[in-house]
Amino acid sequence: MIQLNITALVELTYLFLPQMKQRGSGGIINVSSIAGFQPLPYMSVYAATKAFVLNFSEALWAENKDSGVRILALCPGATESNFFKEAEFPSAFASKNKGGYISAEEVVRDALKALEKNHSTIVTGGAANQLIVNLPRFFPRDWLVSTVEKQFKA
Repeated sequence: MIQLNITALVELTYLFLPQMKQRGSGGIINVSSIAGFQPLPYMSVYAATKAFVLNFSEALWAENKDSGVRILALCPGATESNFFKEAEFPSAFASKNKGGYISAEEVVRDALKALEKNHSTIVTGGAANQLIVNLPRFFPRDWLVSTVEKQFKA
């Protein structure tokens, strides 16, 4: 997971970004997650790698915002796919999202709109996901992580 979400992403970015900067155009969409906004017990490596993607992408956006290259951190929530099964995520996590899935097409549509507007980050999936990513700012971290741990305990 670290190789895919961090190492490959960084290598590919540094392989293609210089050429984009040289021609003064291009776009990079790095897929983070709403999980990247806070620690997630029982999914610690996943959440940590997505936090890396989010921070790396936002920093690159700032470094390149005047170069003609657009860089976006895409942070979807639960999306209609076999993701939870294939990634072997805890069943408690997958069941918390029942009914809250959005289509992959909607995620792509939102991402392309955000890239066109040169936003650094987009959180897809509506108000619930906006709440999830912003709520951690208002609570002590120990309390927040303990609360999340109780929700996702298998």
